[in-house]
Amino acid sequence: MAFYNQVFLVIAIFLFLTTLPSKAYNIPKSNAPSPSPSKSSPSQSSSSSYKKTIEIPKKTPIDSNGNVSIFINSAMDATMAKTQEFITTKIEQRLKDSKKGTYATDCLKTCKEVYELAVDAMKKTEEDVKAKYYNTAHVDLSAMMTFIDTCNDCAISIYGDNSEFKEFYNWIRGVSGDCITKILPLTK
Repeated sequence: MAFYNQVFLVIAIFLFLTTLPSKAYNIPKSNAPSPSPSKSSPSQSSSSSYKKTIEIPKKTPIDSNGNVSIFINSAMDATMAKTQEFITTKIEQRLKDSKKGTYATDCLKTCKEVYELAVDAMKKTEEDVKAKYYNTAHVDLSAMMTFIDTCNDCAISIYGDNSEFKEFYNWIRGVSGDCITKILPLTK
């Protein structure tokens, strides 16, 4: 299994590096009005409460030496926490649903697995930046984004334009894009 994960990672990184992401990602606004409680169903209210928890880490200033470690660590810590929360509150809850089909179950299990791999990539990114291995940090961020893309592709095929998956995907792509923007100049 580890061998297949490594092969997948190498292919994913290659594909990512050949098509660097656009800076034109959409980040959901955290101050968007949530539906009123009287008009929301239980599933909508859990979605609303989740929307309130998604916040992009504050724009941590980079010190005069150009050290991006503080920014990357705060962004990765927040992203790891939100990813774990999404796994627990959304993916695992949907896995408990007895009305889903085999394809949906496989997709959700894949999402859980690739999100856990994305968290590992986030941890490696923090370690790489701390050691000033910026090229490796860039590769780890690219891998993280590929893992997130894998789940998004699967979720779209099952749930269509589901707001929970879409908002989380846009948010995490935005954060990772910001991190790559900080690291990329240091990889030269």
